[in-house]
Amino acid sequence: MQKGKSNDVGNVSESRILAAFVDAGFLVSIPFGNGTPYDLIVDVDNRLLKVQVKTGRLRNGCVLFSAQRINGHHGTRRFKYTDDEFDLFGVYCPDNDGKYLVPRLGELAEGRLRICATKNNQQQQIRWAIEFEFEEYLKKLKKEVELVGLEPTASAMPSQRSSN
Repeated sequence: MQKGKSNDVGNVSESRILAAFVDAGFLVSIPFGNGTPYDLIVDVDNRLLKVQVKTGRLRNGCVLFSAQRINGHHGTRRFKYTDDEFDLFGVYCPDNDGKYLVPRLGELAEGRLRICATKNNQQQQIRWAIEFEFEEYLKKLKKEVELVGLEPTASAMPSQRSSN
């Protein structure tokens, strides 16, 4: 893979998140074409969850990822997602080979998952990466799906909307 080719980087991230779901025993579908605001559809106990995959990068003790869509030449146009477009971000960070599941982030343009302690020891309003690691978050997700049953998918998502 040539360094810096955005489509190649995104394809690697999608394949890593898809493989993680398959390895965990889930059925995964890929929408036809590229007109959907999500990359994967995951069957979690007969509930279909729409997953938008993003590539993270490790910076200053955090995994950072875009929480909006980028269109246009060289990513010049950015658009926020609406609440009904997908259920989860699936984030793959090649810098640490980390895979994370993160609920929608509302109005935030960037997601931040903290890997190590802050320099000022701040504890409040931190989105710790360990809480969103793929396997850890799947446990929460399965529990939520069991409790909710077959209601619309958005109601099954734990709300984690703090800022970093």
